[in-house]
Amino acid sequence: MKRLLGVVLVLFMACFPMNIHAEEVNLSFEYTGQKIEIENVEKYFTQSWELLDEAPTDCGIYNAWTSDGETILFEINPKKVPVKVTYNKDWRESDPEEEKYLCDYVGDYEFMLRIDTDGNINSLDNYQGNYDFQFEPKNVKDVEILKTKITHPDVEYVYFEDGISIYSDIDHVKPILLKDVGEYTVAFDLDERYYESVPFKVTVLPKRVQLRLNKQFKYFGEEDPVLENDDYILTREPGEDIGDYKLTVQSKSKNYKYEIVENDVFTILENKSQQLKPEVTNQPSNDEKKEPLQSVNASYKDKIKYADASDKNTNINTETKVDKESAKTNTKVVTGVLNLTTMYLSFMTISFVVAMYILIKKRNVKS
Repeated sequence: MKRLLGVVLVLFMACFPMNIHAEEVNLSFEYTGQKIEIENVEKYFTQSWELLDEAPTDCGIYNAWTSDGETILFEINPKKVPVKVTYNKDWRESDPEEEKYLCDYVGDYEFMLRIDTDGNINSLDNYQGNYDFQFEPKNVKDVEILKTKITHPDVEYVYFEDGISIYSDIDHVKPILLKDVGEYTVAFDLDERYYESVPFKVTVLPKRVQLRLNKQFKYFGEEDPVLENDDYILTREPGEDIGDYKLTVQSKSKNYKYEIVENDVFTILENKSQQLKPEVTNQPSNDEKKEPLQSVNASYKDKIKYADASDKNTNINTETKVDKESAKTNTKVVTGVLNLTTMYLSFMTISFVVAMYILIKKRNVKS
């Protein structure tokens, strides 16, 4: 019981002097940078009763003595300045830690952030305590880390032999290189701690090439020539009859698209042996089987045979395949000598008759 009374007495003695010396603040003002003047006050003192030459400006507690002899206790409080803290997307590890965050506020202030060991955000300068910078958020762990977004519109290119290079607006970002035709979804290669590259679509179209071909043909019965090279393959319409067949082209590379603009047909011609075959007097009838087409190039024996036939003036021996057995046909060659002899004899006879007529007429005149 005695102990309890002792505790109560100690508390009473401790609180009583505080109540005696406690002073009630009569007026409160917010710092404006201007003098805080109170009506009817003649003198201003600090809280410790030091006389001031003029009305106070800075924050603090002051005493004012009115002309009525009344004392007024007043205070000037720091101006509250809301500051929104955001992450600085341009900050890099080599930069000062204080520059890692950006401050957004209303007013013309200059101050730097101070981050304590617990991550709390404070200001290195509060203008002699006249401003209370109220940071939001109050701790860096609550600041959202935003990355710099790198965007690029969807693009379309035509294939180029050296490849297609796509550049970013940021100079130090390595360009994207695409070497083949196709559709790609790409993004720039960036440091993911600081950047976010938004994917975009790139379409590389094949390069168009116009082909002006040489005439493509073969002779009836021959094999097709090779219609292929290192870059493309030609394909013709099916068929083996004499005539024209449409040509189409297929590229061996997806990077090129070929278009035939000249000589887009493949032609099958009659066999060249028909052009070398000599004419004969006796042509086979419609009921007889026609001679089949021969090879385009005449053999060495055929050349000798045609040479021998050209040296003969009277008879030409020709071989036909009308019948299974070969037969020789003698053809009479008209030289024109007989026609000249007949005309000459007629002319001589007429001349002789005319001469005899003239001679007889002269003799009759003399007699």
